[in-house]
Amino acid sequence: MISDGRTLDTPLTIEADPPGPATTGRLGELWLAGLAYTILVILFGAVVRITGSGAGCGQHWPTCQGEVVHLPQSVETVIELTHRITSGLSMLVVFVLAFVSFKRVAAPHPLRRAAMAAVVLMVVEALIGAALVLLRLVGDNDSFARAVIMGLHLVNTLALTGVMAWAALLGGRPTARVDWKSAALKPLLVGTVGIGVVAAAGAVTALGDTLYPATAGVTETVSQVGSAGAHFLERLRGAHPLLAIAVSGLLLWLGPDLAARSLSTREGGAGGAARWSRALTITVYGQLALGLLNVWLSAPGWMQVVHLCAALVLWLCWVGLGFAVLQRSG
Repeated sequence: MISDGRTLDTPLTIEADPPGPATTGRLGELWLAGLAYTILVILFGAVVRITGSGAGCGQHWPTCQGEVVHLPQSVETVIELTHRITSGLSMLVVFVLAFVSFKRVAAPHPLRRAAMAAVVLMVVEALIGAALVLLRLVGDNDSFARAVIMGLHLVNTLALTGVMAWAALLGGRPTARVDWKSAALKPLLVGTVGIGVVAAAGAVTALGDTLYPATAGVTETVSQVGSAGAHFLERLRGAHPLLAIAVSGLLLWLGPDLAARSLSTREGGAGGAARWSRALTITVYGQLALGLLNVWLSAPGWMQVVHLCAALVLWLCWVGLGFAVLQRSG
């Protein structure tokens, strides 16, 4: 007989402690690291487009030039193959993070749903990349189909990074609760749709800047809008700046308004709403300045990468604001 009443043949069971703040905090840090790596892969994807290296592996996917292990013979192949490898590692990172999240966090913690959404969106991201290669919508292809898929590609990229950022924020809160019935949800959705539309238009514009480089900055952009002889990618070049200005105004109004009426701002814990709003405002003005500089410089490749990076930062500030506003105590 053992002192606590068990006999020697009583099975010994050890119950694991429920995930605590330290556990979820580490998950948040891991998701943040995964997000940072994924953003680097996304930016490198822009380099693939800018350098015309999308066809570097031929019309083969997931193999390169029909080979599982291929020795690159050109710079374009090196760039495309490197992007495929880093993208594959990004997918592996998301899969591992989702698995660990499900093991460490019990239902109904919202991190589990965010992790599953990240897995689905990462798979969609890979399938879009495969479609671009298999349908030959790479290199010098200037078709309408490529423009549409490029727009959808960037919208899915925003969704993926947004969900990963959401997972990182949730991972730092062991008792996170999200109020999906909040009155703030509608304006958040409006802003999200606006950002998505601008992003899709930006992807099409970037494609046009790559295939039909402008040489006269603003003057050429304006002159091509109504030109019957210009390619549709050139005629659409002016749409993105106009949409960006309109949506920027919307975000500059919505951000402070959401922060002002946010419970998290008043309580200071989620304290975050006011800080995210300020960060959003700064980023919007910065992105407008970068956009103007991009047009003035006739969209050089390096500037397109910087512009895309700033767009992702702006988007993540909006996601952070949404998270802070929708947080519910308890």
